Amino acid sequence: MASRTRVISQSKAVYVSPTGILPAAGAGAASLAQSKLSGVLPPQLHRIDTFSFDVDLAGGRQDVREFGQLARIGTINLGDLNPSFSFGYFLGNGENEANLGFNALGQDPDTAALKGQFISGILAEDSHKREKNLFVLTTKEGSDAFSTAGSVAPQGAFIDNATGRFTNTELASQDVVSLGNCNFESYTVNFAVGEIPRVDIDGTAENITFDTSNSGIYNPSLDKEGQRADTGQLMLGVPSTGNMGVLVLRPEDVTLSFSKEEFTFGGTDLGDMHVQSASIEVPLSRTPIEALGSAKAVAKPLDFPINVTMSVSALLKNFSAGQVDKILTGSAGEETTNITLKVKGEDGSHKHIYTMQKAVMDSQGFSQGLDDNETIDLTFSTQIGGDNQIDQGLFYSGAAGSQPDQYDAASPESFANGFYYLKANTKKPYNTSL
Repeated sequence: MASRTRVISQSKAVYVSPTGILPAAGAGAASLAQSKLSGVLPPQLHRIDTFSFDVDLAGGRQDVREFGQLARIGTINLGDLNPSFSFGYFLGNGENEANLGFNALGQDPDTAALKGQFISGILAEDSHKREKNLFVLTTKEGSDAFSTAGSVAPQGAFIDNATGRFTNTELASQDVVSLGNCNFESYTVNFAVGEIPRVDIDGTAENITFDTSNSGIYNPSLDKEGQRADTGQLMLGVPSTGNMGVLVLRPEDVTLSFSKEEFTFGGTDLGDMHVQSASIEVPLSRTPIEALGSAKAVAKPLDFPINVTMSVSALLKNFSAGQVDKILTGSAGEETTNITLKVKGEDGSHKHIYTMQKAVMDSQGFSQGLDDNETIDLTFSTQIGGDNQIDQGLFYSGAAGSQPDQYDAASPESFANGFYYLKANTKKPYNTSL
C-alpha cells in the first residue's frame, strides 16, 4: 500500500477495456496458452487532463419506517447506484475515440464517402463497444507515472517475458480505481481560437472497485444478475505518453465548411464569416429497463431520437437575403446543409473529419455592443440514423483508424504495446514471473 500526503496528476494514468474477457483464439492462441496470458490487452488513453467520479450512495436507498418509532428501523437499496464519471483529453489522432468504442472509420478521408454512423457499434449494442471498463492507476507520490523502472514492450513484440511490466516494488506502491460497465452518456468535442481542441465525456458506471496494489485485481464489471465477472487476475502495465504522431492539434488547423451556405429565410452568409468557436455534442442517454427477480437493470438501451448538435460562434461579415416568415408559410421548404469540420496535423494530413449530414439550423442569434464586432451564434442539429443510413447523422474519420480489439488475439502482433496482463482462471496471488 502506498503512503502519500497527497495525489496530483503526475501520478495518474487511465486505461480502457471491454467489459467481457474472452478466451484467446486464432493464430496467437498457442503462444497465449504457453505464456498463461488471457489475451486481454486494453490500451491506455492518452492526453488525459481531467478525470473525476462520484458515488451517490443514497441514490437508490429507501428508509424503512413503521408506526411506533420516530426514526427509521433500517434502510434498503432498491435500485442501481450508477456512479457517475467524467473525463477530458486533448484531441490527438483518433486513437482514443476508437479505443472508447466510437466508429473511427465512418467515412473515407480521401473520397469523403460515408460508411457508418459515429456510434454504429453502440447502436448495434455490440458487447465490445456499448460498455467499457475504465481503470485509473495511481503511482507513488513524487514519481511520474510514465517514469518507471519497468519497460514498455517494443512495437511488434509479443509479450511473453518481463518486458512492459512494473517491478514488484512498483506494483506494491500503486493503487487502482476500476470502473465497471461504463456507459458514455455524452461526447463533446470543442474547438476555439487560442485553445487546444479537446474532448469531454460524461457517463455512468455500475460498479467501482478500489485496489491498494496493482497486482491481483479483478474485472470490475457485473453480469446481468449483478454478480462480479470472474475472469482471473490482472494488473495494469507501464503507461507512456504514447506514439500518436502528434503532440496536440492547433486551432489554426481547423476548418469548417457548409454544403449550403445560404437559406431562403436569410441571416448570415455561412461561407463568409470569421468562426471563433465550434463544438459538437452527441447525447447518449439511456433509460434502464428493470424487472422483478433482477437486482439490477436487465438492459440500458439508448434513448431515441438522438439529436446531435453543433454550436458555432463567429464574427459577422455579410448577411444573406431572405425572410423568416417563409418558414411559417412553408415556402422555405426543409432546408438542410451538410457540415464538415476537418482538423489537420503538422504534416498537413487530416487527423479528424466530422460530418453532420442533413443538418438543420435551429437558431441564429445576433449581438452587437458599442464599438464591438457584431457576433452571431448559430445552432445546427441532425438526428442519428441507423447504421445502414448514410444520408443523415454524424460521421467521423480518425487518422488512427479502428484500433485492434486487443482481446480476441487474431495474431501475436495484436498484442504489441499491450498495457494489460492477465493470469486467467486463477485466484492465486499474481506472480509477475507467470
